[in-house]
Amino acid sequence: MHDPRQCVAGAPIFAGLPDPIIAQIAAISTHQQPVRKGELLYAAGTTADRLLVVDSGRVKVFRTAADGTEQIMYFLAGHAVDSEAALFMDVEHQNSAVATEDARVCSIRRDDFRTLVANTPQLAVNLLSAFGSRLTTLENRSAGLGTLTAHARLLRYLEDTGARLRTDYFRLPMSKRDLAGWLSITPETLSRNLKRLVREGRIEMQGQMVRLL
Repeated sequence: MHDPRQCVAGAPIFAGLPDPIIAQIAAISTHQQPVRKGELLYAAGTTADRLLVVDSGRVKVFRTAADGTEQIMYFLAGHAVDSEAALFMDVEHQNSAVATEDARVCSIRRDDFRTLVANTPQLAVNLLSAFGSRLTTLENRSAGLGTLTAHARLLRYLEDTGARLRTDYFRLPMSKRDLAGWLSITPETLSRNLKRLVREGRIEMQGQMVRLL
């Protein structure tokens, strides 16, 4: 059975918030909205005005190139969260999202969330505290990357990307050359270690698409 509080608490931006605050956020949320296979959740260029949680089913997030070619960015499933930034700023969707099977989606509208924050100062304090903890964790993790081998650094990056997107199947968010630069390794080293991870059974890879195993 769907639990609105657990649904809200599962969103990374709300991790660590006390139960009373989670209950208040759950009260302004919409839950278990049915989305049919083939139905668009949002289109590139439209206003991103709500956080989304794919509670069941599967959603494909993609980008359409100028020549009409579709580029799959990542998939959302199993309580995956999308469009977190929409709660805090006025932005447009850079990608489009379509249900690849019947799904149920939960959401929190930005206007409702901002009203709650304005009327509940403690929520703002708790959010800042939670963000501070996450930032500290991220900084510590980034500092630790410098001591890892290229192989371990690449695996950590892929695992962190999957955790951030809350999916085990996603498109690399940058070109392999840019990824090599991001990890401070050469493109040749990146290529060797991607092949090694495939041989070790850690990942499957086809083009830019990665599946964590």
